[in-house]
Amino acid sequence: MKVKQIASLVAMMVLVAACHHRPRIQRVVVDPELLKLSKEELYQRGEDQYAKHHWSRARTYYTHLYETYPNDPLGRRSLLRIADTFYEQGDAVNLVEAQYKYRDFINRYPTSEQADYAMLRIGMCSFRQMERPDRDQAKTREAVEKLSDMIRTYPNSPLRAEAEARRQDAYDRLAKHEHIVARFYIKRGSWDAAVKRLNYLVDTYPQYDDRAGVFYDLGSALASLGRKGEARLYFERVVTEFPKSDYAERAKRRLSDIKA
Repeated sequence: MKVKQIASLVAMMVLVAACHHRPRIQRVVVDPELLKLSKEELYQRGEDQYAKHHWSRARTYYTHLYETYPNDPLGRRSLLRIADTFYEQGDAVNLVEAQYKYRDFINRYPTSEQADYAMLRIGMCSFRQMERPDRDQAKTREAVEKLSDMIRTYPNSPLRAEAEARRQDAYDRLAKHEHIVARFYIKRGSWDAAVKRLNYLVDTYPQYDDRAGVFYDLGSALASLGRKGEARLYFERVVTEFPKSDYAERAKRRLSDIKA
């Protein structure tokens, strides 16, 4: 009798456990208000909330519109606007999500007239996460790569000028990083390392906006190595190419010292 009772108890426990672990069906609850709106009304509601910077609320309208009409022009535009809401929120997490959504748009609608815009924004997501020049430059290099992809993929895009300008900003930050490192070597008296870093900067970033400072630092490092002939050439470049810079008078004094 006890054996039967134990067996019944075990069976009940197994049944309870099975019921407990049975997967629950998650039902998506749609706001009834959305179901009453036409696609045009949904998009306009989203735009109204977007204009007010109510990103999450705007995303509700755009998402319902896209999921309901994915092949409609307004549905496609809504997917792009979903990405825009994440982009506008601007923090690191939302920028990653925006980048994913822009990429999703390009993958789904590669022939869209707005694909160049989506690719530009992919680069800008990395651009907006760039660190200061004295910190790690991984995101800066990523921005250069993605903006270059956009320029290469859409060479005739009306957005190309903006992509090139932002890419140059990223190049300037990478160059500034190299300059900071070179000056660290100069401060330590590591002249060879400084010259190597500065030469790399000159060759790699010809549009760097502080070339006067680079040439002056190169002249200083070379002079400290006893390579006065080479140093003189760089000080002369500062004087002739950047006569109004903060380094011009200093370069003139260094030239006088070398001649003396």
